[in-house]
Parts: sequence; C-alpha cells; structure tokens
Amino acid sequence: LGLSFIAEWVWVRRRSLPRIEYVVVVVILGVVVARGYLPGFVVGLVLAVALLALSYGRVDLVHEVTFGEVYRSSADRPPGERERLRALADRVQILRVSGHLFFGSTNRLLDRIRARIESQTPPRFLVVDLGRVTGVDASAVAALAKAERLASALGTHIVLTGASDGVRTRLKRGGVLGTEGVVSFETDLDSGLLRCEEALLEAATPEDDGMTGPDGFPPGLVPYFERVAVAEGTVLLQQDEPPGDIYVLAEGRLAVEISTPKGKRLRLRTLRPGVVVGEVALYTRVPRTADVVAETRCVVLRCSREQIERMEAEDPDVAASLHRWLAGTIAYRLGDTMRTFDVLLD
Repeated sequence: LGLSFIAEWVWVRRRSLPRIEYVVVVVILGVVVARGYLPGFVVGLVLAVALLALSYGRVDLVHEVTFGEVYRSSADRPPGERERLRALADRVQILRVSGHLFFGSTNRLLDRIRARIESQTPPRFLVVDLGRVTGVDASAVAALAKAERLASALGTHIVLTGASDGVRTRLKRGGVLGTEGVVSFETDLDSGLLRCEEALLEAATPEDDGMTGPDGFPPGLVPYFERVAVAEGTVLLQQDEPPGDIYVLAEGRLAVEISTPKGKRLRLRTLRPGVVVGEVALYTRVPRTADVVAETRCVVLRCSREQIERMEAEDPDVAASLHRWLAGTIAYRLGDTMRTFDVLLD
C-alpha cells in the first residue's frame, strides 16, 4: 500500500497536481510514516476540508449590479418618473449574493457593505439580495448584524430581499431584526426595489412639465379621452378578449397579470399613473395578452377606436401626436425587455 501510494501520488502526480494539493499529499505521507496509516488519513481529511473551504472562500459570491436601467422594479412608470429615478440612481446600491455564506466568504460581503455605506456619498438604500443564498452560518449572521449597526449610525437603510424562511429565521435569531428605518425584509428583489423607488419618488419634487393630463400625456389629446372611475378589483382589460379601447392611468395603481394553461395566476408588472395600456392590441388587432386589474381605486382616461378614427379625420396633427406617443411607449418597453434579456444571457 505504501509503495503504491508513493508511486501513484508522490511520483506520477507530482506534475499534474496543483502545488498546494501536492504539499497535502507529502504531508499525509509524512504523517503515515511517523504516526501510522489512520492518523495520516485523519490529517488528510482535515487538510482536504480546509483546502475546500479556502478555495470556496476565494470565489466571489457577491455581485454588484447597477440600479436604474435594468435592475429596477417591474413597475411601469411614465417618462417623468423614469427620469427622476435615473437621476437618483446613485441613491440605491444593489449587492446580489449567491451560495452558502460561511466564515470563508463573510468578510468579503462585509467589506462590500462597509465600502458602500462608508463612501463619501453613502446611498440611501443598500439592497442585499439573498434569493440565491442556500444558507448562512454564525459568522455571516454576525457580519450582517454588524452591518445593521453601521447602517444605523450612518443613515443608510438596508433592504434584505429574497431570503428563504430558514435564512430569515437564522438572521433574526442572530440579532438581524429588521429594525424600522434601518433594516427591512422583502419577499423578493422586485418588491425591495419597488420600496426604494417609491421612497425616492416621494422625496423628490417633480418639475412642472406643462402637461394638462397625467405625467407625459400630450395635452392636445385630453378632449378625446373620457375620464372613468374604476373600483378596486375591477378587471379593466381581460386576457384573450378582442382589442378595443386604450386607457391611460390617471390615478391609482393597476396590475398586469396572466393565467397560465394550468390555471396559475402570474403577476407581470405594476402600472403607475401616466402609463398607457391596450396600445399593442390597437395596432396588432390581436386579442389581449394579459389581464389588467385595478389594485386600488383608479381613475383612467379611455379612448375608443372610434374616437381615434374621428381624431385622425378631424385633427390629424393631434392624431399624429397620439401615435408618436404610443410608438415611443412601445419602443421604450421593447428596449427595456432587450436590456433585461441581455443581462440574463450574460
């Protein structure tokens, strides 16, 4: 057995093994010679586990992404709100964490958090996405508790998103309690980013853009749109129904949902005031692709196909402004979809 070990591992593998692994082999051989086979096996097992922890700890499990263009909530917003959020992009920092957080990788995460919070212009929100984290050990819990105390002192709000029930329970037991104004838990990254966006927009003062309708709505179109109140829970547009009217949300919040072939309801995005719906079916003449449901009491501006045809006949300039506005909306959504697709391919 000893000759086989020496021939196979010490001599034949001396050039194929990485240097540190070859050193482990030599140490095992030395322990076997000095203390026996069983102690050598135990030492080898301990060194292999330590080597695995060291190698795994070198893997960068923290990925920094930029808030704004791609990494933002699924809320569909009018141009004015998008511009204000783009100007405030540096107020939100996002860290996406993967794998198992243990003593070998915890320091790197804490260093990233400290670097963001202690920067010259600390962000208002630091989003730490734990959706891909499989587990945490005591050192990771202690590091996040330390980050909570640091954020409390410097005025940054930490948003922990996507944590599984097991990870969340472990964090709370370790003292990461979700202190109001310091740390909060959200079910997923989209919910966390939506919370940040709403807070930033609430604090920002919108500029007067001279529009008489919702934000970004061309004023010449107002006479052709009917103002309609919609009760909470009302299905404004229904999946698979024929195309017809278009709507512009003036007040409230709408949700876009679809039903899968298995009957499961999926929420796609949230619509904010100033956003138009129904424009794709208007041009393609295909059935509606999703349900649009009033999450709150809403006020919408409705324009029928007949009204659009009358507008084109009576006032071509206003009709052209409508089609330019709808084309810009579709182009923006397509560009947003392509940016998201590019990130998924990266």
